[in-house]
Amino acid sequence: MKNRSSLLTILVGAVAGAVVTVLLLTTGLIPGRTVTKTVIVPQSTSTVSQVSGGTLTPAQIYQKYARGVVEIVSTFPGSNQGFFSTGPSQALGSGFVISKSGYILTNAHVVNQNGHTVKTVSVTFKGNGTATQRVTGTVVGANNTSDVALIKVDPTKVAVLDPIPMGNSGTVPVGESVVAIGNPLGLDFTLTSGIVSATGRNLQSPNGATIHNGIQTDAAINEGNSGGPLIDPTGHVIGINEQIASQSGGNQGLGFAVPINAALNVVSLLTHGAVTA
Repeated sequence: MKNRSSLLTILVGAVAGAVVTVLLLTTGLIPGRTVTKTVIVPQSTSTVSQVSGGTLTPAQIYQKYARGVVEIVSTFPGSNQGFFSTGPSQALGSGFVISKSGYILTNAHVVNQNGHTVKTVSVTFKGNGTATQRVTGTVVGANNTSDVALIKVDPTKVAVLDPIPMGNSGTVPVGESVVAIGNPLGLDFTLTSGIVSATGRNLQSPNGATIHNGIQTDAAINEGNSGGPLIDPTGHVIGINEQIASQSGGNQGLGFAVPINAALNVVSLLTHGAVTA
């Protein structure tokens, strides 16, 4: 993202400590290498459940849709560069279920490192109480220009698949209440709340392209929130939490989300057979 206030922009897709932080946002102006992937996604991917009208409290949203949010861990191979070599590294992020067929949306930078997109990821679902269920997910496709990726899990291997309904990011008003659910700093299935601080922000994607109509929020977003949903008061997803602007590396009330309308356009491209990353 081009930061007009000279703040340090940090993508939020990895945790420190046991999980190695992955550099997820380049600051150069030259787009990354273009890769074309051919994938087939059933039409049911874009068919999501709807909620009835009315406003929900953050507690009600969490109770109703937290099980539709997942934790995603990507493992990247090490590399050898002359006398130097690095071991495998991991990136931790979030995602959310968009269909009972097992499709999950997340950020491309959660599954891509230095131009390498992993083929499979570890996906953890929330169960009752503190219980969780971990399964393997397949990366269907990733688009670095929009920072959107699609993952597929086998629905027969997941106890409960709860899709979160999609909203319309084109009609989001400034000041509207929102919540973010994700896995900040590895603290799984965390809820934070705030408002829409601004709309129409230009965000910088991992390959240097501009993501238009980004949503700014003061809901607390930190490393590990990447790919998780930004949800409006009716329980609909209006954005995919993607990056923060920070001088310290931590949350300063300047979080940004990819608009869900743009993300679903990428899913539509995947559905029709091809996407350019």
